[in-house]
Amino acid sequence: MTIYVESNFILEIALGQEESHYAMELLSKAENGDITLAFPSFALSEPFATVTQRDRRRKAVIRSMTGLFKDFERSDPHRHIAESMNPVIHELRNVYQNEVSRLESTVKRLLHVGRSIELDSTSYEAALENESRYGLSPQDSIIYASIVRDLSVSVRADRSCFMSRNWKDFGDPDIRAELASYDCQYEESYETGVSLVRKGIVR
Repeated sequence: MTIYVESNFILEIALGQEESHYAMELLSKAENGDITLAFPSFALSEPFATVTQRDRRRKAVIRSMTGLFKDFERSDPHRHIAESMNPVIHELRNVYQNEVSRLESTVKRLLHVGRSIELDSTSYEAALENESRYGLSPQDSIIYASIVRDLSVSVRADRSCFMSRNWKDFGDPDIRAELASYDCQYEESYETGVSLVRKGIVR
């Protein structure tokens, strides 16, 4: 069984989001040889940009909070507020390194067991068409076109599944229909996807 994933699969694990347990199970099953994980190579860059952007926002918050707490430290009635929040500031400063470490580890594992789908001129031309055809962003268009291209040239012994929580874009009925034409279904939940894998079925 081939499971196609994209950038939010990586972020789900790296950021410990609500379905990270199920995404981790899929990665473990790939490591055990139970399934094949395939992913567009283009999808590997977005998670790093996301983590960096999150860090920039946190740093802006930290700068604002630090200035406020300095004012509190000069006030006897409010000094305890600054003292109680110092550990929080310290933890916030460590978040970035923790996220980067988890992200690097996840990408390393995925590259070790997964199959990378390279972007070629055919996929890119299709991606440009998908922007208007499906109303996808340039990034999502490239990811989707890469997966469809792989489906069109791969020899498959069984059906496959594209799993992404980005249902607002990839859950489009026309996209589902196109995937179905290649015997590939779309699942918007890793929890549901894992359930199908556990049962050894793809509808």
